[in-house]
Amino acid sequence: MKSKFTFVAAVMLVAVGTVRLASQMPASHSKIEMSGVKPALKLQAPMEGFLTALNGKLDMRASEVEFEPGGGVKDHYHFGPGIRRVLAGELTLVDPEKGTEQTVRAGEFFYESGDRNLPAYNRGREPAKLLIVELVPAAWKASAMLPLARRAEAEENGARLKELVCSAK
Repeated sequence: MKSKFTFVAAVMLVAVGTVRLASQMPASHSKIEMSGVKPALKLQAPMEGFLTALNGKLDMRASEVEFEPGGGVKDHYHFGPGIRRVLAGELTLVDPEKGTEQTVRAGEFFYESGDRNLPAYNRGREPAKLLIVELVPAAWKASAMLPLARRAEAEENGARLKELVCSAK
């Protein structure tokens, strides 16, 4: 009984320490500015199949994101690449590096590499819905988006993904 209590107490201390550490991080390290956005994870499954070097190392994730009129996601990266499809409404994608904007409407697709900042906004009058299908690290439970301040982490993940893919050949 005493060992069970000790184990539970140790787990609680680690959890409290983790929460305290996260709360001490600057906001730029832990948050992505967004408003009027409601994400929902729909499916996450481990990679399996003929690319055996990837099996168990990556998951495929599908999420839906609803954007209210005027809503948007500002500067961010993603852990890995993915294909997006606008299911309803329209989204405006802003490419700060190129200084361009692109409007993607219901039924259209676009690709997001993960290593480029691509803010998205609903500038229309109706709600917009986006389907995101992307690669994430195996068993990853948190958001696949990273703030710009965590670019080094995004680059490390991209290098690991490249290494995995190259070793699968």
